[in-house]
Amino acid sequence: MFAVIYRGYVKKGQEEAYKQAWNTVASYFIEKRGAIGSSLHRTEDGMWVAYSRWPDKKTRDASWQGTNNPSTALPDAIQKAILTLKEALDDERSLPDICMDVVDDLL
Repeated sequence: MFAVIYRGYVKKGQEEAYKQAWNTVASYFIEKRGAIGSSLHRTEDGMWVAYSRWPDKKTRDASWQGTNNPSTALPDAIQKAILTLKEALDDERSLPDICMDVVDDLL
């Protein structure tokens, strides 16, 4: 399994739009592009963390064609939802570093 982690702080008043856009994008990649699943979390300090799960990196890479962000190979509704996600993030708030060591892995 391959996982991709996205994180950021969402601007005040944009939380519902962010959740709806995330659901649209995640559902599309699960239904149409081979993702296994996706989860959205909010931390105690207000950071939003989403991760998507894929059978492997090759499947994930093949799901995002082109170099544009969002990819013009995606349907218009999905491109719009991705832009909503990007616009809802607070670029002025810095993200803390994450340092992790694998302690145990049952994959």
